[in-house]
Amino acid sequence: METTLAGIGQALMLLLGLAVFFALVFAGVLVVLRYTARKKEASVRERYPTARQIGRASFFGQESRGVAQMRGNGTLILTDSDLIFELWVPNTEFRIPLRSIQSLENPTSFLGKSRFTPLLKVVYTNAQGATDAMAWQVPDLSGWMHQINGART
Repeated sequence: METTLAGIGQALMLLLGLAVFFALVFAGVLVVLRYTARKKEASVRERYPTARQIGRASFFGQESRGVAQMRGNGTLILTDSDLIFELWVPNTEFRIPLRSIQSLENPTSFLGKSRFTPLLKVVYTNAQGATDAMAWQVPDLSGWMHQINGART
Protein backbone atom coordinates (compact mmCIF):
# COMPACT_ATOMS: atom_id res chain seq x y z
CA MET A 1 0.00 0.00 0.00
CA GLU A 2 2.81 2.41 0.92
CA THR A 3 4.68 1.72 -2.31
CA THR A 4 1.53 2.45 -4.31
CA LEU A 5 1.06 5.79 -2.52
CA ALA A 6 4.74 6.62 -3.01
CA GLY A 7 4.42 5.84 -6.73
CA ILE A 8 1.35 8.05 -7.04
CA GLY A 9 3.15 10.82 -5.16
CA GLN A 10 6.15 10.59 -7.51
CA ALA A 11 3.90 10.65 -10.57
CA LEU A 12 2.08 13.71 -9.27
CA MET A 13 5.39 15.48 -8.57
CA LEU A 14 6.58 14.65 -12.09
CA LEU A 15 3.36 16.02 -13.60
CA LEU A 16 3.61 19.17 -11.47
CA GLY A 17 7.24 19.63 -12.53
CA LEU A 18 6.30 19.25 -16.20
CA ALA A 19 3.42 21.71 -15.83
CA VAL A 20 5.73 24.30 -14.24
CA PHE A 21 8.36 23.72 -16.95
CA PHE A 22 5.87 24.22 -19.79
CA ALA A 23 4.37 27.28 -18.08
CA LEU A 24 7.84 28.85 -17.86
CA VAL A 25 8.60 28.03 -21.50
CA PHE A 26 5.27 29.52 -22.59
CA ALA A 27 5.89 32.67 -20.51
CA GLY A 28 9.36 32.99 -22.05
CA VAL A 29 7.97 32.72 -25.56
CA LEU A 30 5.38 35.42 -24.78
CA VAL A 31 8.09 37.75 -23.48
CA VAL A 32 10.17 37.24 -26.62
CA LEU A 33 7.15 37.78 -28.88
CA ARG A 34 6.18 41.00 -27.10
CA TYR A 35 9.75 42.29 -27.32
CA THR A 36 9.90 41.43 -31.03
CA ALA A 37 6.54 43.11 -31.65
CA ARG A 38 7.66 46.33 -29.95
CA LYS A 39 10.95 46.33 -31.84
CA LYS A 40 9.30 45.69 -35.22
CA GLU A 41 6.63 48.32 -34.60
CA ALA A 42 9.27 50.92 -33.63
CA SER A 43 11.19 50.13 -36.82
CA VAL A 44 8.04 50.60 -38.90
CA ARG A 45 7.28 53.92 -37.20
CA GLU A 46 10.76 55.15 -38.14
CA ARG A 47 10.35 54.08 -41.79
CA TYR A 48 6.79 55.40 -42.11
CA PRO A 49 6.67 58.54 -39.92
CA THR A 50 3.61 59.92 -41.74
CA ALA A 51 1.60 56.67 -41.65
CA ARG A 52 -2.09 57.10 -40.93
CA GLN A 53 -2.19 53.97 -38.77
CA ILE A 54 0.24 51.27 -37.63
CA GLY A 55 -0.61 48.19 -35.60
CA ARG A 56 -0.05 44.53 -34.95
CA ALA A 57 -2.07 42.06 -36.96
CA SER A 58 -2.48 38.33 -37.35
CA PHE A 59 -2.29 37.43 -41.05
CA PHE A 60 -4.84 34.88 -42.30
CA GLY A 61 -3.37 34.69 -45.79
CA GLN A 62 -3.76 35.78 -49.37
CA GLU A 63 -6.66 34.22 -51.23
CA SER A 64 -4.74 33.58 -54.48
CA ARG A 65 -2.12 31.55 -52.60
CA GLY A 66 -4.69 29.11 -51.23
CA VAL A 67 -4.81 27.36 -47.88
CA ALA A 68 -1.21 26.07 -47.82
CA GLN A 69 0.75 29.23 -47.05
CA MET A 70 2.62 30.95 -44.26
CA ARG A 71 0.40 32.78 -41.82
CA GLY A 72 1.39 34.61 -38.72
CA ASN A 73 1.93 37.86 -36.91
CA GLY A 74 3.17 41.10 -38.33
CA THR A 75 2.69 44.83 -38.62
CA LEU A 76 -0.10 46.43 -40.65
CA ILE A 77 0.65 49.92 -42.00
CA LEU A 78 -1.71 52.37 -43.66
CA THR A 79 -0.12 55.20 -45.64
CA ASP A 80 -1.72 57.78 -47.91
CA SER A 81 -1.19 55.48 -50.89
CA ASP A 82 -0.86 51.86 -49.68
CA LEU A 83 -1.94 49.27 -47.16
CA ILE A 84 1.25 47.41 -46.26
CA PHE A 85 1.67 44.26 -44.20
CA GLU A 86 5.06 43.11 -42.93
CA LEU A 87 4.98 39.47 -41.87
CA TRP A 88 7.62 38.96 -39.16
CA VAL A 89 8.57 35.34 -39.92
CA PRO A 90 9.58 34.93 -42.65
CA ASN A 91 10.31 38.60 -43.24
CA THR A 92 7.83 39.25 -46.09
CA GLU A 93 6.08 42.41 -47.26
CA PHE A 94 2.66 42.62 -48.92
CA ARG A 95 1.59 45.93 -50.46
CA ILE A 96 -1.92 46.83 -51.64
CA PRO A 97 -2.28 50.20 -53.39
CA LEU A 98 -5.35 51.97 -51.96
CA ARG A 99 -6.61 52.73 -55.48
CA SER A 100 -6.85 48.95 -56.14
CA ILE A 101 -9.08 48.19 -53.14
CA GLN A 102 -12.55 47.11 -54.25
CA SER A 103 -14.12 46.52 -50.85
CA LEU A 104 -13.61 45.87 -47.15
CA GLU A 105 -15.40 42.96 -45.50
CA ASN A 106 -15.64 41.43 -42.02
CA PRO A 107 -15.96 37.64 -42.26
CA THR A 108 -15.33 35.47 -39.22
CA SER A 109 -13.22 33.02 -41.24
CA PHE A 110 -10.84 33.17 -44.20
CA LEU A 111 -9.29 30.32 -46.19
CA GLY A 112 -10.79 27.78 -43.78
CA LYS A 113 -9.31 29.36 -40.65
CA SER A 114 -11.30 31.12 -37.93
CA ARG A 115 -10.85 32.58 -34.49
CA PHE A 116 -14.60 33.25 -34.26
CA THR A 117 -14.11 37.01 -34.38
CA PRO A 118 -14.63 39.40 -37.31
CA LEU A 119 -11.60 39.90 -39.54
CA LEU A 120 -10.41 42.75 -41.72
CA LYS A 121 -10.72 41.38 -45.26
CA VAL A 122 -9.46 43.56 -48.09
CA VAL A 123 -10.66 42.67 -51.60
CA TYR A 124 -8.50 44.28 -54.28
CA THR A 125 -7.33 44.09 -57.87
CA ASN A 126 -3.81 42.65 -58.07
CA ALA A 127 -1.03 43.70 -60.48
CA GLN A 128 -2.27 41.15 -63.05
CA GLY A 129 -5.77 42.68 -63.03
CA ALA A 130 -7.39 39.79 -61.15
CA THR A 131 -9.45 40.05 -57.97
CA ASP A 132 -7.60 38.89 -54.85
CA ALA A 133 -8.05 39.27 -51.10
CA MET A 134 -6.12 39.25 -47.83
CA ALA A 135 -7.41 39.09 -44.28
CA TRP A 136 -6.12 39.95 -40.82
CA GLN A 137 -7.29 39.82 -37.25
CA VAL A 138 -6.68 43.31 -35.85
CA PRO A 139 -7.31 44.69 -32.35
CA ASP A 140 -9.31 47.76 -33.50
CA LEU A 141 -11.32 46.49 -36.47
CA SER A 142 -13.70 49.46 -36.70
CA GLY A 143 -10.77 51.88 -36.43
CA TRP A 144 -8.95 50.17 -39.30
CA MET A 145 -12.10 50.12 -41.43
CA HIS A 146 -12.66 53.83 -40.81
CA GLN A 147 -9.02 54.76 -41.50
CA ILE A 148 -8.79 52.72 -44.72
CA ASN A 149 -12.08 54.09 -46.03
CA GLY A 150 -10.93 57.61 -45.17
CA ALA A 151 -7.62 57.13 -46.98
CA ARG A 152 -9.37 55.80 -50.09
CA THR A 153 -11.44 58.97 -50.62
